[in-house]
Amino acid sequence: MTWHITPELARGYADGSAAGAPSSSVEAHLLACDACRGLVASEAPTGRLDSVWAEIQEQVDAPRPTWVERLLTRLGVSPADARLLAAAPSLQVSWLLGLMAVLSFAAAGAAASSDERGLRGFLLVAPLVPVIAVAGAYGRRIEPTYEVTQSTPYPTYRLLLLRVVAVLSVSVALTAVFSLFVDAGWMAMAWLLPSLAMVGVVLVLTRHMELPVAAGSVVAGYALAVTAMASRNEVVVVALAERTQLVSLSVAVACLAVVVLSPARRAAFRRFP
Repeated sequence: MTWHITPELARGYADGSAAGAPSSSVEAHLLACDACRGLVASEAPTGRLDSVWAEIQEQVDAPRPTWVERLLTRLGVSPADARLLAAAPSLQVSWLLGLMAVLSFAAAGAAASSDERGLRGFLLVAPLVPVIAVAGAYGRRIEPTYEVTQSTPYPTYRLLLLRVVAVLSVSVALTAVFSLFVDAGWMAMAWLLPSLAMVGVVLVLTRHMELPVAAGSVVAGYALAVTAMASRNEVVVVALAERTQLVSLSVAVACLAVVVLSPARRAAFRRFP
């Protein structure tokens, strides 16, 4: 073939106006002519090609959903919320393994001890597990994506509560499972209300401090209370079973009301931290 594609024919082939025999001739010629392929390529519109390639790159380069994201989406959480929730450090495997190790030692000690001492140790550790998990839900010093989440148009209050609910659900479920290995009847679940009360206090304190600092303050206060109780030779198991439950329920309900119902508190959380 001695002829070559003219610029007008290349332009018509690129925009689709050259149909029928001319189009077939151009296609046959392009198979063997590098120069004409370059001419047609220069006439082809690049806007659509660029947009298609950008979409391909976005799909290829996008990180694969983690097991946490997949689980959350199956539970009805939107993919965008699932991605933000899965970024919480306390939903990572290392955190969960650490919590499971702590609970394993506490449950093993309670199961191996025939007296009240083993159960007391478990009931002292179990309430702290959800609080520690909540501490890793959001924070400047512990979250790699903190600056990114701060710069996005996403309500911080909503992100905070979503993550707290997510990590609280996982940690409470883990602790409840380990409670089954403690042979103490309903007493093995005596940690639940005190733990929920402490998480509520943590959420209220985030009005004045970062979430990890608030959780650390609550844990320290709990440790001081336990130490004072032990110095008076009080039986921790009895205290958790009889005196603390009603107070813990009241504190949890009051904190929930403050966090959810107060307009001023909602505005403050949007500026968090």
